Amino acid sequence: MKDMIKSLLSLQERDLELDRWRGEHLAIPAKISGLKSDIQAAKTALEDAKKDMMQLQLAKKQKELDLDAQEAAIRKHSTELNAVKTNDAYRALLGEIEKAKEEKSRLEDQILQLMEQSDQAVRVWKEKEAASKSDEVVLHKQISDWEAKQKELEQTIAAKEAEREQAFSGLPKNLADSYKKLRTGYRGAAVVPIRKEQCSGCHMKVSQNLINEVRRGQKLMTCESCSRIVYLEEAIVA
Repeated sequence: MKDMIKSLLSLQERDLELDRWRGEHLAIPAKISGLKSDIQAAKTALEDAKKDMMQLQLAKKQKELDLDAQEAAIRKHSTELNAVKTNDAYRALLGEIEKAKEEKSRLEDQILQLMEQSDQAVRVWKEKEAASKSDEVVLHKQISDWEAKQKELEQTIAAKEAEREQAFSGLPKNLADSYKKLRTGYRGAAVVPIRKEQCSGCHMKVSQNLINEVRRGQKLMTCESCSRIVYLEEAIVA
């Protein structure tokens, strides 16, 4: 029985190792996807920054056109002053000129504000562009590394699966079936030691009779609570 337990433990070690590698392999697509999302998010942020910059520039351009229109109106009304024949018409033109000057002053203030905002937007866009290019190189390198790791794990898993199947096929059929069923049910260790009168798989106390039977080593014994195959570490080492 000692040799059988050792064979099972050797097989289980291979299986647990494969579990870890498969877990790593399964996690890689999400990591790659996350990195690609980071790249896309950076591109979107850069595009948004560029849109903000262009919108401010367009708004400034429109205000400049509006300013030109007010300046033209001031010139036009100023010329018309020389042609009016009544005081009412004269006062009306002065009112229009004053209104245009007030609008001109307001537009000039808005243009100055938009110039400051536009300059800031340009700086933000340039900073994001520089950071995006630098970050994208790093992120693409990380993606490449994960893809290489993925292929490496695929090769390792394939090779270890072949070794594992060879070890598994060497077990008696009834034992192989029991082991396979336990592995499927618990998704982990199917063969566990008894420690301090407890099954280390389910941590339930086992009977003294079970411990005695395991110590005799005449047949494989299973935990009375979880049905895992149990053994005594000192018996395996001895």
